[in-house]
Amino acid sequence: MIGEIASFSTALGNSLTNILGGKSTQLTNWRNTLRGSCSIAMVIISIVILFNLDTLSIKTVAIGMAAGMTGGFGLPLIFQAFAIGSVSFVSPVVALVQSFNLILFAVVVKNEDLSWSFPIASALACLGLFLASKSSATHQKATLKVFGLTVAAAFCFTGFSIFMTLIDEAQIIAALFGARIGVVLVSIIFSPKSNDKTTGSGWKRYALLSGTCEVVANLLFLIAITNLELSKVGVFMASAPALSALIAIKLLKQRPSLANWLGIAATSSALALIALN
Repeated sequence: MIGEIASFSTALGNSLTNILGGKSTQLTNWRNTLRGSCSIAMVIISIVILFNLDTLSIKTVAIGMAAGMTGGFGLPLIFQAFAIGSVSFVSPVVALVQSFNLILFAVVVKNEDLSWSFPIASALACLGLFLASKSSATHQKATLKVFGLTVAAAFCFTGFSIFMTLIDEAQIIAALFGARIGVVLVSIIFSPKSNDKTTGSGWKRYALLSGTCEVVANLLFLIAITNLELSKVGVFMASAPALSALIAIKLLKQRPSLANWLGIAATSSALALIALN
């Protein structure tokens, strides 16, 4: 039961990370959101690493930093996508592109064979994206700009995942510590400009909550994979697009249409099928 709860909580945490980051970006700009979210995440993981100092090594932290910088470049992109795009489209796109990128990596680099279910999952994914791209009930649309931002972010997140596969399970927390350092470095590269306009300070709570959810989701994922088979964890993670759409109803005032919900269902089915094989 611990594994199942942790898996679902990870999906929920990832969804909250993106939606809260998008909300913050709507109120300010992605630079401020990035700085705020990565700052609180760095504080949390720094506290966690104090109880895992024996796992620290230069190699592990260095790989984590490379992973963090790679994935960190995707955060501004995904924050913007969720801020200006339809969540019922953005969430399925980022999940599917990341999953299919990892499959491609496994086939090309790891010489793994494609599962018999891959064509079925691909067909479901295409159907899901087509339906998810339809205008929402509150008139949010899927644009080429949003699609481009989302796909680019997914490629960055894929790079993060690939780097993290180089780490032994016992050293994952140390790698996450390094990853947070990498994201902080990215936030310094994209530091807020002096002429950036910000409306009030309401964005700060959303940015801080986004960073908190992100690092908590990372830690929950560790609990999930140590208490449940990875394939089953993937099935629970497939719920992320639906969770994002539900959260967006409240936070972003977006309401998916029936076509969007059917698209999300098809997308989640494709992700679950991939995870099981």
